[in-house]
Amino acid sequence: MQYSRVLWHSFFHMNHDIKSHAIERPPVVVVMGHVDHGKSTLLDFIRKSNIVSKEAGGITQHVAAYEVTREHEGEQKRITFIDTPGHAAFQTIRARGATIADIAILVVAADDGVKAQTLEALQSIRDAHVPFIVAINKIDKPNANIERTQGSLAEHGVYLEKLGGDVPWTAISAKTGGGVDELLDLILIVAEFRELRAHPASLARGYVIEAHRDHKRGMAATLIITDGTLELGMSVVAGRGISPVRIMQDASGKTLKTATFSMPITLIGFDILPEVGATFIAYANKRDAEAARPSGSPPPTHTPTHTPESVDHFALPIIVRADTTGSLEAIAHEVVTLGNERSSVRIVQSGIGDISENDTKAALAGSLHASVFGFNVEADQTVREYARRQGVRIETFDIIYKLTERLQELMVDMRPERRVEEVVGKARVLKLFSTRKDMHVVGCVVHEGYMTRNATTKIMRRGVLIGIGTVRNIQSHKQDVSRVDTDSECGVELTSSFEITQGDVLECYVTSVS
Repeated sequence: MQYSRVLWHSFFHMNHDIKSHAIERPPVVVVMGHVDHGKSTLLDFIRKSNIVSKEAGGITQHVAAYEVTREHEGEQKRITFIDTPGHAAFQTIRARGATIADIAILVVAADDGVKAQTLEALQSIRDAHVPFIVAINKIDKPNANIERTQGSLAEHGVYLEKLGGDVPWTAISAKTGGGVDELLDLILIVAEFRELRAHPASLARGYVIEAHRDHKRGMAATLIITDGTLELGMSVVAGRGISPVRIMQDASGKTLKTATFSMPITLIGFDILPEVGATFIAYANKRDAEAARPSGSPPPTHTPTHTPESVDHFALPIIVRADTTGSLEAIAHEVVTLGNERSSVRIVQSGIGDISENDTKAALAGSLHASVFGFNVEADQTVREYARRQGVRIETFDIIYKLTERLQELMVDMRPERRVEEVVGKARVLKLFSTRKDMHVVGCVVHEGYMTRNATTKIMRRGVLIGIGTVRNIQSHKQDVSRVDTDSECGVELTSSFEITQGDVLECYVTSVS
């Protein structure tokens, strides 16, 4: 018992000592909202850079983190921003951003109002229990309507300050910069209320927000440090991956020797690509990191083979290579939404990095005949030539909805035709009048549906199919007709290589292709 008291006493003073050395931590802010509502333009203005023009199609397709400095009450304050894609495909990335952040900015365009991804982002914020600020953007537009946007937000349970609610907000123009200073001040005020603290003397820890394979330098991850300090010579464990801290860069690509809390950094040199959203912990040296590495095998890069629910179901097999784990995740999310009960897309293999000859060989494995799709990656000329000789399709894209549109086209073009037979009428043979080679003339009565000229018929005897024929002509009341209906007697001229006798049933059917 005395020993336990000594341990407790030591722990209490150690913990108290750590707390006493905690200092203010800059807030990590996630910017969320509907696609094209101005999230990246807002960050672009704040950073005085031009990130939007570098994104394919003018939409953000990666999670990016940036650090800015703002003077507030006579002090220089740091703020870290996370920009998340607005496209529906990146919902998981947005949810992850809200979980990592201290504060969220919900951007809503004054000329467009609340949209699908606005509500999706709002739900992610609420699920993560993160305080948020509403930025009503695009007030410079001629058709901007702040009051209507406020009303739309209220309809979805977002009640703004001074309008009967407690959600802080400001009107801004990310294009001109109007209201942006007020937004930055709001962020710092909310951060003060949260009393964010961290310990500079601790070993760094935080989250992986993006991971990719650099074709020149190897595996890299973008990290957000939430506590402690990271220095050259340390080692980081993220998921099952370990990286020595040798090449560490800030958001602008500048090499760092030391990084501290709330900073977004890129760490290069992982032996296993870490999963996005994983936590990371720094250790003093590689030996300690190796001892802390989780055991077990890394998750497979193959998607389990899907067994079609019916023989009529067509699954388009594809192999996907992407630049980052976040992009790969978004593509997998989109693929699930494609197709219908008759067709779908199946990812049979996926990975990070440029398309290789091995991907082409995998596409040819067995009877697979898969196509290879790349997102923000390339296939060199040697790989493309090998694929051409082997008949393997390779296509690359830099906009996700272009990739999904192409998959939808291929599902239609490559889906096997389905032939559907529909019986439209049945007639019983009452008498065989003549047979000459393959031509038969019979008397019939239609007892179900109708018989038509040039129709294909099944010749049934006591319920068993004995042959196929074609109706060449029909006579009713000694007149040639194109069709006879139920309860009508008629003469039928039929071509068939099979014998027809009294009592046989002629089933008239039509075939459709879909």
